[in-house]
Formats: sequence, C-alpha cells, structure tokens
Amino acid sequence: MIISIMVSVGATMAGIAIVQLANGFLGTLVSMNSAAAGFSPAAVGIILAAYYGGYTIGAATIGPVLQRVGHIRLFAALAGLIAAAVALQPVLTSAPAWIIIRLVTGLGCAGLFITAESWLNASSSSQNRGTIFALYMVATNAAFGAGQFLLNLPSPGGFELYSLAAALFCLALVPVSLTRSAAPRLVESPRLRLRDLRRLAPVAFAGCAATGLASSAFYSLVPAYAQMQGIPASAVAAYIATAIFGGLAFQIPVGKLSDRFDRRIVATAIAAGLCITALCLALLPLGPTVILVFTFVLGGFLSTIYPVCVAHANDRVEPDKVVSTSGQLILIHGIASFLGPIVGTTVMHRAGMEGVFLFMAVVAALFVAVTVWRSVRVAAPEQKDRPFVILTERMGQPLSHVADENHVDGSDTNSPDAAPSSFASTFGRPPE
Repeated sequence: MIISIMVSVGATMAGIAIVQLANGFLGTLVSMNSAAAGFSPAAVGIILAAYYGGYTIGAATIGPVLQRVGHIRLFAALAGLIAAAVALQPVLTSAPAWIIIRLVTGLGCAGLFITAESWLNASSSSQNRGTIFALYMVATNAAFGAGQFLLNLPSPGGFELYSLAAALFCLALVPVSLTRSAAPRLVESPRLRLRDLRRLAPVAFAGCAATGLASSAFYSLVPAYAQMQGIPASAVAAYIATAIFGGLAFQIPVGKLSDRFDRRIVATAIAAGLCITALCLALLPLGPTVILVFTFVLGGFLSTIYPVCVAHANDRVEPDKVVSTSGQLILIHGIASFLGPIVGTTVMHRAGMEGVFLFMAVVAALFVAVTVWRSVRVAAPEQKDRPFVILTERMGQPLSHVADENHVDGSDTNSPDAAPSSFASTFGRPPE
C-alpha cells in the first residue's frame, strides 16, 4: 500500500520536503542576522513578523490563482519567486527590503503548501488519506528539523547559506515538474464566515490564535536572542530542532487522546502543560540537558493545540464545510502569528528571553481560562468519525477537490554590557 501511495504522490512529497529543508534553517538564519544587523527592536519584530503576514495573505488569496493556472504551474512559479527573493536578501540589506523579501517568502510558501496539500487531498481516498498525510507530515517535519543543522555549514562571505536556500527552492521544482501524475480538478467548497466559526467553535478560534501568538514568538525570537547573547549557531540549531522534533513526537499520542476524550479538555491539558513548561524555562536555573528536555516538551505542546482545535471545530460544522473551516482557522493562526514576533520583540527587549517565555505562559493561561469557561457552560459536541491525520496550521485551504466520485472531499538585551540571562548562561557564550 505504501509503495502505491508513493508512486502517486511521491513527487509532491519530495518537492515539499526539499522546501522544508530550506525553510528549516532560513527562518532561523534571518532571525539571527536581523539581530546582528543592528536594526531597531521594532524593525526586527516587523521583519520576523513579515513572513507570517505574507503567509496569511497567501493562504487567503492563493485559491483563485490555483484554480486558474493549475497545480504544477503555480508550484513552479512560486518556487522560482521565493528563490529570487532569498537570493536577493544578502544583497539588499536594509530593513524595508528584508520586510518585503520575507513578506514575499511567506506568501510563496503558503502557496506551495496549499498547492501540494490540496494535490495530496485530491489524490487520496477516505481509506488512505490518513496514511498519506501522516507520511507527508513525518517527511516534511523531519526535513524541517534536519534543515536546522545546515546552519552549521561555513558561510565566510555571509551569502552562502542564502544561496543554498535559493538553490533548494529551485531543486524542489524538479520532482514536481517531472511528475507523471495528473493534476486534480478543482471545485469551490461552501464558505463559512469567520463570525459564524467564532460562534460555533470559540475554543478552536481562541486556540488557533493562542498557538499563533506563542509559536511565532518562540521560533522567531529564540535565534535573535541567541545571536545577541553570542550563542554559537550550532547550539541554536540543536535547540530549535529539539522543539521541532518534540512537536512531531507528540502528534500521534495527542491525536489519539483527542479521539477518546472531549477535545476541549485535551486542549486545556495541553495548554496548561505549555504554560507550566514555559514558566519553568523562564524562572528555573536549568542545566543544558534539562533545558533541551523541557524544550522538547514545549515543542510538543506548541504543535498539538492547533490540530486538536481544528478537530474540535470540524466536530461542530457540517461535513461540506470542513475545508472552509480549516481555511478560516489558518487565517486566524496567521494573523496571530504576525502579531507574535512584534509583541514578543518588545517583551524581549525589556525582559530578555525569560520575558518571551512568560509571554507564552500568559497566552496559554488565557486560553486555558477560555476553554474551562466554555466547557462548563456548553456540552461537548459529538465527535465525528474521521481518519486521524497529523495536522499543522498549513493544512486546509478554501478549495475542495474532485478526482473521482470515490474521493471524499528587565535588561536591555541589545546592550553588549547586559548580563546574560539564565537561558544564555546555560548554553554558554563562546570564548572571548
């Protein structure tokens, strides 16, 4: 079965895996270089947020373009656009240029993911869709985590890693452009308005917003703070990869729990775990090994609130609105992700990385409060029988697909004299 699946969708999976290999280190690299470039904290926050802003715009607008030009052409056009933008980044070194480049990169990546995942959705049936997306998410998340370690490659001129990222986006074109699989045809799915979703599933609405705020602040600002504190790139790569692999490890166990119990209670427990873990990282003097363990757990909690919330929302809507619901949840997540680095940069500038962890803890605690309040007032919906799918905020778009009738659709961290926080002290500065 797996062999037949890979024959039909292997090219798409390979293309996105290569994209994720580049994405794995590119975001971290931009975060570190933004901090080292001497931009103001506000400019750094906007640069880091621009990717999420572009991603949100892409997720909201790419559907009609995909309908007009088709999967392969759109994938090729967007991969080329991203490669050009990334190649220009070490050439155009002003803050406004980097904001535009990251905006374009985010928009293009949203289009690539929507194109690939809609193709996978159309190429699968209700019998194998869970297996296909499980393989897809394992492959892409493994590539995303492995990409962190490409930061360890030498870059004496300062442009080599950007060139490598651009080359990888170009290489992603090869398997997709040469595939012999037929592209699916598209039809519009029923729309669900945002206010209707907020009324039907406020827990999912709040959960996607909370995840966007917390995860974007974490993944954007950790590398920037590490650069300010002089932490080696190899340590930053290992740290970020630990969180990513933690997210991958938690997906299936949490998914199975959410199928057995009230998803709101599962989301509450995950958010409470996130709050406690973030508080430990902020307040406790932890050693390097213990920090990595806590970070693994933190990454697991960060990555699983979203899929549980999507599943909960789908329990509350009609089956023909599931795809539209996922698209609206992506929009909520994207808007919150845009705000996360901006708010987080202000917090980090005043209180260091501990302040960012405290910000994440507060966001998680507020979500816990909303979920508990809602669970007490409203009975749980009937959980619908759907195949389990490993899920991230990328999955879901405002299109459905028809392949055949059997397919179911406190200190100044910028100051060189600032004392290192416990977070920085634990990893250690490089020798002077």
